[in-house]
This record gives sequence, structure tokens and C-alpha cells, in this order.
Amino acid sequence: MPSLSYSGRVILAGASALALGGVLGGVAPLALAGSAAVTGVALAWVIASPMPRRMRRTRLEFSWWVLAREEGPRRPDEPVSVRVVLRNPTGEALTLSTPRLALSAGVRYTRQRGARIEVGPHSAVSFDLQVRPTYAGRHVLHGAWMTLAGPLGLAWVPLYFPNPLVVEVAPRGFSTRPMTATLRATAASARAGRSVRRAGEGPELRELRELRPGDPFRRIAWTASARRGRLLVRETEDESQATRVLVLDASATMRGDERGRARIDHAIELVAQAARASASTGDRLGLVAFDRRVVTRVDPGDGAAHLRALVASAVELRAVVDEDLTDVDDEALVETVARYFREQEGVDALRGNTAYEARVTMLRWIERATEGDAAMKLPVRAADPVGRALRAFCRARAIPLPMRHDPSGAAKSIGLMHALRAAGQGAREARTVMVLTDLDALATTDELRLTVGALRKARHRVSVVALAGERFIGTVPADLTKDEASARAAVEALFLEEERARLARHRTWLASAGVPLQVANGTEPMIHWLKRAATPRV
Repeated sequence: MPSLSYSGRVILAGASALALGGVLGGVAPLALAGSAAVTGVALAWVIASPMPRRMRRTRLEFSWWVLAREEGPRRPDEPVSVRVVLRNPTGEALTLSTPRLALSAGVRYTRQRGARIEVGPHSAVSFDLQVRPTYAGRHVLHGAWMTLAGPLGLAWVPLYFPNPLVVEVAPRGFSTRPMTATLRATAASARAGRSVRRAGEGPELRELRELRPGDPFRRIAWTASARRGRLLVRETEDESQATRVLVLDASATMRGDERGRARIDHAIELVAQAARASASTGDRLGLVAFDRRVVTRVDPGDGAAHLRALVASAVELRAVVDEDLTDVDDEALVETVARYFREQEGVDALRGNTAYEARVTMLRWIERATEGDAAMKLPVRAADPVGRALRAFCRARAIPLPMRHDPSGAAKSIGLMHALRAAGQGAREARTVMVLTDLDALATTDELRLTVGALRKARHRVSVVALAGERFIGTVPADLTKDEASARAAVEALFLEEERARLARHRTWLASAGVPLQVANGTEPMIHWLKRAATPRV
């Protein structure tokens, strides 16, 4: 429905007052003039009412796309330029307002209020907008609201253009290009003392040791073996390719409310920085993400293609939609997707349909709306194909689903246990296993202790980096009253006190297992933690 513009409201208010004054004062010309002005404003509103249908019929065209970046991928908090083109096929000039965008969470846009866009008859106009994604991941610009000026500019007609536009944003720290000299020096210091002894490699003999499974038989020192009565192999000490596995906590406690400042956002940035360090040093890097189970697993590897796939897997953890990890049942899921289509396309799958008919109808809409979208092909766990399609659509359109939370911590402990086993599975070399977690809602079970002990016994180096501190609490709104600010500060103090107690509790059992616990407050780069977790001589 159209709405009166500012000038229309002013004229209507003045004309109404004029007509009322004329009636009360008995001045007929004044009353007639006021009534005529009111009638004119009402007529302009009536004429503007069918304009949306007329614009759809004449196909007022709205198209937009993301302008190509000159160098490298897009980063969080960097402006993204969007080119908008409006084509007017009608024979009359059109006046529109600047767009008001329908955005997914985590995208900021400052609208230029008061500006007008003039589109001549049978012509087109283009202009640029800038949006700012706040974290790495998939962002969607669902569409744009614009208002079209009616007759004499007295009324504005709302128009919505449902053209979803996807913006992919990479973590700040990731690049497959060589690091700068400073970063290379820091990465080299992380490798210091990390020489790995390898059978038969290198020019200088370091020692003879017993044959182990996997050692090549051609490296056996036969003379020494005959002398000692057991098989020995020649071993040298040479700079070798190290293997690191990052175990990332992707549970509900890592996410928080403020996108871009949550623990999982910082953890993804640390994964990206580790990938860049591996690209420069040639080390092998793997990733295992867990919640109540292993969510993502990327076996250790090297090379630019592998590291890009690893970082992409980490970024996808921002949009988990699996049925066993999210706290939304089938009924709520159907309502969520139906609400999106109702607001986006103006169609309601629930009206006049049974629950089964609504699911089938939305499945047909989803297939038409996401044709060719690679995000729909990513694996999703669900009870049935329709539920799988609905959840995949939520990921493709960046519709957030609430995560399932287990206050007891038992489920998260089981997930970490399986993730640690996956980190060391099939390893023939000593690995550095680094756990990135907040340690919240994590029960210390005997099974978890045994798993950590088994990794240590297999000569893997295990360390834990706990993401904690004031940085992850969130920003304080500027419009809080004094009492509200005081109450918030008290809650934050209680939260930090509980966090310190939790860290102390976990530090005790980790120390008994020989696992160092480091606390990351969100300011240290990944190189700092890699240096501390450098693989010792084995």
C-alpha cells in the first residue's frame, strides 16, 4: 500500500485544518478550498495504489552484482562494492528512493537517506552501494526495498526486488601467497628445534635404532644388526615436514550472540593463519571440528589446493544446519522457511495446505530458487530428503538456526574424545595436535583422559588453546542508561569470574595429563601458538 510523502502529509494536515476552520468559522470558500486540497491528496493516494502492479506488469528491472576485487579475496570489515542497475521500460520518468537492503545477519549497510534516483523514460541508471560483512563466511543480500514517487510526489509506493545476492568472505589471515619476511622469520622460529629424525635420510648419521613398522628395509644397517643380534636402521636428523592437526570446537558455547566477535570467528581466523604459515613452511596441516560428534574432518596435507579446502571447511562451520546439532524440529523448520518465502516472494506455502503439502510446495520452490547453487550440494544430516533440502536452503540463504546446547557437558566431552582420536588416527609420524576451545560445558570424563593419554603415548604432542577473556563478551551498547551499564558490568564480572574458575579447573587435569593450557584473549596471532606448540625432538 502507498504511503503519503512528507509533503503529502503537510498538505493534508494544512488542508484539513483549513477545511475545519472554514466549517467552524462559517467561511464557505475556505472550507471548499480545504476540502478540494484534501480530495486532491486522497486522489493522488488512490492513483498511486495500482502502481506496484503496473510496475510488475511493465517489468521495472532491478539487477545488481558484486564488483570484482582487484587483489585477493574479500575480508571481514572491508567494504564490498555492489553495482545496481535500474532499467525503466515505461514511457514516463520515475523517481525512486535509495535502496533499503534486506541483509543476512553480519552485514552492515549505511543507507544514504533523503537521496533520490531519477530514471528517465526507456532508459537505465546505475549506481554503487557499499556493504561491510563482519565475519568470514557466506553472506546474502536478499533483496532491496525502494519507494516510487506517486503523482506530484504526494505519495510513495513501496517496491521490493527479491534478487538474492551472495557475498563470500574469506578470513583475514588466510593467503596461499608467501609470507612477508617478518612472518617468515617468525614461522621459522616456530620450526626451531623441530627437526625430526628420519631413517636413512640426510647426509649425516645421527644414531642407530631398532627397526619400527614402516621403516624401509633398504635402510637397515646389516653389519650393526648382525653385531647386536637385532635389526637396526640408520637414522639421521634433518629438517622435516611436520604434521599439525587443529581440533576446533564448533559447539553452541563458541558462537555467542554478536557475529564477528564470537569465539568461533576468532578460531576460524586462527585456522586461516595456521594455513598461511603451512603454505610458507611446507608443513602438513589437518582439521577436525567437533560438537557432540565430529562435524568436519580434513586429513593432514599440504599444497595451496588442500589449504584452501581446509579453510573453506572451517568457514562452513559458521553455518551448521544438521538436525542433530541444531535445536529446531521439523515443524519449526517448515515455519522458518515458509516465513522466508512469505517475506521474500510474497507467497505463503502454509495457507490452505496441510503440513505435507506445504513441505512439498516449498521443496519445489527451493529447487527453482537455488538451481546451480553449490551450497545446496554440501552434506546435511537430516531424517528425510525434504528436511535435508530445507536445512540446506537455510545454509544457502544464510538463515541462522539455533544450536543445540548440552549444559551437562557430557555430549561435548564425547565429541572432543572422538575428535582427538580422529586427529591421531592413521598417523605414522608424531603430530602436533592443538585444540581450540572455550572449555565451556565440557565434562572431564575418564574416557577423555584415556584418549589424551593414548595420544601422548603415541608420541603426539597435545596442547589446548582456550579462547577466553573480555574480548569475547561483546561490545557494550552506547545507549545504555547508567543503571543498565552498571548491571551489565556486574554480569560481565560474574561471567569472567566463572570463566577463570573453569580455566583453573581444566588446567589442573590437563597438567596431570602432560598437556599445556594456553589462554588466548583474541589478540595473539596463530604464529604465537604455533611457536609454543613446536614439535620437540622425538
